[in-house]
Amino acid sequence: MRLIVCVKAVPDPGIPVGAGPGDPAWDPASWIWDLNPPDGAALTVAASLRGREGTVTAVSLGAHAPQALRRALAWGADRAVLLADRGGEDLDIVTTARILAAAAGRLGFDAILCGHAAIDGQGESLPAVLAGFLECPLVSPVVEAWREADVLVARTRLPRGRRALLQPRLPAVLAVEGTPPRVDATLPVHLQALTAPLDVWDVSSLGLGAVAPQVSRLDLGPPRPRPKKIFTPDSRLSAAERLRQLMTGGRVEKKAELFTGTGAQSAEHILGALRRERIIPDGDQLKTDN
Repeated sequence: MRLIVCVKAVPDPGIPVGAGPGDPAWDPASWIWDLNPPDGAALTVAASLRGREGTVTAVSLGAHAPQALRRALAWGADRAVLLADRGGEDLDIVTTARILAAAAGRLGFDAILCGHAAIDGQGESLPAVLAGFLECPLVSPVVEAWREADVLVARTRLPRGRRALLQPRLPAVLAVEGTPPRVDATLPVHLQALTAPLDVWDVSSLGLGAVAPQVSRLDLGPPRPRPKKIFTPDSRLSAAERLRQLMTGGRVEKKAELFTGTGAQSAEHILGALRRERIIPDGDQLKTDN
């Protein structure tokens, strides 16, 4: 099968990058860029679908795309295509999908695999827009896929934990959900990927004419603060106890008491503590009730 995997470079999720331009930790020049984890899962699925005579081609665009493409080569891609565009970082999802569709049309394919979302923006609509440009069926979100003879079968996730088994008509676009396996490539494979040649295609050579974003970002700020839950004391408590809980924010002081002695003595201590806390009635009340 001729498989194309669309990959994206994102900031390493293990390194804090700050909440926005106003955050002191916000320093894009110092970020470490890596492959988008869901795209790594798509690479894993593509490697299992490739077969002996198949090929897996990784495609990406953007200023940091080489990092993602070299990671894709280390994880099993046979070829890497870099779509060079000066304004690649400012392109919206529709324009990005239009460029990827043109590149896929030139490469030829039986299936295109993408991560179901990008962790830096959660752009889950890219696979659907790409399928629309290519007029191909879309299967999403894919948790597993395999071949049965010349037929592709995919298992997708449905709400409430259900799973569906689908057989798309090829060529098709698959949006893969999940993260890549923990078993990484060996160091020699990574070193070889660092020096492997990348096929560089200029976006202007794809016959798209002028490429410009349809949506422009005006600002990027920190997330909206989440209001904390206001503690409300139990109305059955006394006014003094409710006031005390309001002043302490509902924090309950934990107390501990250590009992020593024989088993019978420890039992008497425990019963006495329960009676003091009015968890059980005292002995006189028990006799009265009986």
